[in-house]
Amino acid sequence: MAGWEPDYNGRTGRAQIEVMNIPKQKRFVGLSLLLMGPSVLFGELVFETDEISLTLPPNKDRLSVEFPFKVGGELPVTIKEYQAACSCLSAEISGNGKLTWNPGESGVVRGNFKLGTIKGAIEKKIVITLEGEPNPIVLTAKLEIPDLFSIDPPTLFWDLDGKGKTQIFKIRVNHETDIMVTDISCTNEQFKYDLEVVKPGREYQVAVTPVHVAERAFGLLRVKNDCEFKKYSSVQGFMVVRVPKPSD
Repeated sequence: MAGWEPDYNGRTGRAQIEVMNIPKQKRFVGLSLLLMGPSVLFGELVFETDEISLTLPPNKDRLSVEFPFKVGGELPVTIKEYQAACSCLSAEISGNGKLTWNPGESGVVRGNFKLGTIKGAIEKKIVITLEGEPNPIVLTAKLEIPDLFSIDPPTLFWDLDGKGKTQIFKIRVNHETDIMVTDISCTNEQFKYDLEVVKPGREYQVAVTPVHVAERAFGLLRVKNDCEFKKYSSVQGFMVVRVPKPSD
């Protein structure tokens, strides 16, 4: 497509945007693409799909998704505005950001993700507004990002002046190879903690007991590990002594 030819570094177009390149042999962490139903017509822009679903490998923190379209009808179509309301996603239009498209022309709306430490299932949208069209076009990208070293629950709560009983963080390894805990620390001495190895490399739990619950408190528990992927090299849980919620 004009304006989107690949260069010799595996990137595309004038903006040099990174494209997704996942080896086919990585079945466990492979990419799956689901095209939801037949072509979708929005005004005079016909998209091949308005929803893309991807399952990512654990080492992927940048990727691009593409929504191809073709202009139907007998009049040009002008894109008034396009946006992705999320710091992890930016939107682009092919043809070096071309906004007015003539009948019969084809183009691509591209979403570029910078995922950072995001894990789990996320759903992000690109919203496109056309000149003269009251209803926007909504393109959806659904990503399943593996969480190789997970903690549950994310936060432990105690009521102020309550009983202050011991509560448990459960840590599970969701990876094909073992992940070993290498260090554990807490930011607040009001919370005492004890690590238990339930199954080496696969399952752990941390028992947390507040020294007292006579005042409000906040703490962060950080558990480090030897995972080969930096994104998963630690996990954190929060501890909070709070004012009790009113009864219903």
